[in-house]
Amino acid sequence: MTVVLTDAEMNNPLAAQATVFGTLTRLAELHPNLPGAYVTTSQITPTEAHVLLDSPADLEAWRRATHTDALDVQFTERQGDRKLQFTAPLGRITLKVYAVFPTVPAAVAA
Repeated sequence: MTVVLTDAEMNNPLAAQATVFGTLTRLAELHPNLPGAYVTTSQITPTEAHVLLDSPADLEAWRRATHTDALDVQFTERQGDRKLQFTAPLGRITLKVYAVFPTVPAAVAA
């Protein structure tokens, strides 16, 4: 989904990001115990936020809070790290939520 920005929004990139900030505020109000995250947004993609979480458990809490289907969570493994991620459209904005964590060596897991 592409959002077309008005001239006023293009002249004031922070104002264009207000929808993201408002959505995150509402999410925090509805789910006050939701784990904290490292959140980034940009004037280049003002209706999108990237949400980096500390663990798979934190990602699961965000998945539930955003009403994202478990089948929409993707798993990848690369260079010794594992990554869980999902995309959650929330009204006019999109959250790209992910957690990166190291692979546990077999000797430690045993």
